[in-house]
Amino acid sequence: MAAISPAAQDRLFVFGLGLATLAVFGVMRQMLVHYRDTAVIPPSENKPQYITQDVEDSLKLSTLDKLLDSPNYCIQETTAIIVCERALHDGPTMDVLFWYISRPDHKLREKGIRALIMMMNSATVKMIEKPDTYAALVKCLEYCIKDYPHNEFDPEWDNWHLRDVVEQNCLLVLIQLVDKFGIEGLVKSRFVERWLAKEPWGERAETGLSINFEIALRNGNRLSQLTMPLFRDPAGRAQLIKAKLVRNLTESDLSRLGDARMIDGEGTAGEDFEGMFVESRRRRDQSSEEEHIRRRHREAMVLNDGTRPLGRSDIIQRER
Repeated sequence: MAAISPAAQDRLFVFGLGLATLAVFGVMRQMLVHYRDTAVIPPSENKPQYITQDVEDSLKLSTLDKLLDSPNYCIQETTAIIVCERALHDGPTMDVLFWYISRPDHKLREKGIRALIMMMNSATVKMIEKPDTYAALVKCLEYCIKDYPHNEFDPEWDNWHLRDVVEQNCLLVLIQLVDKFGIEGLVKSRFVERWLAKEPWGERAETGLSINFEIALRNGNRLSQLTMPLFRDPAGRAQLIKAKLVRNLTESDLSRLGDARMIDGEGTAGEDFEGMFVESRRRRDQSSEEEHIRRRHREAMVLNDGTRPLGRSDIIQRER
């Protein structure tokens, strides 16, 4: 066998050295990649963190006060919910709130009723269903009668949005209470005698009976969410009759009134409804042209610069 020449040996050595160098570099690269991947810290998952009842109870008033001033809206909202729930579960705090609502001063009543509205929702309304609540709200409504001149009842439009914010909010709370728990609390608070009968219902008959109240029951305006349950309840209807707001209707009349619905200002209870509301009743046999003219007559503009409460004089209607 022929011996390898020195030149061939050199070439073989250089080739082997090159292969070894490449192998070392490859192994080192793999080791460095492995160490790099091992040293990477994976990002932690953002698990939702809930505030437990124990955490809420441990928060001091000074802490809650600072959280309410936070620039973060979510923190403000959560803190406000905690404050409201604490107030609802604290008897003396609610007594102070009802005291504010039943004060003669309008600003105190407004602060109190706004705070109560903020606390209320479908889950918490049951916590204020008690005689003190009805007493404070009806007392507040009594003072609202003298706060500003009320607009006289008009069958063509609902004056709900012309009411003062305090009066509106009191009525809204009562509507929620009646809707959830019935009319008994409202009847016991003498709501009809102390506020409803003092509303400017307008013209009365020779017997002293209100002509417009029964029309208001039929119209289905916002206030009817309180007046209709009163009318359907025997004790509430007795108070309405005593206040000369309604006649002493029979049960058949009551069922016809209760079944009445309003569509575009027209009753749908049938012609049996004719005998109950004679005054101010619209004709049912109107042509489409007459209906269009009547609708145009109901169009109006409201002009008020915000320097005074909104009143009937601020509403400009088309001339008939």
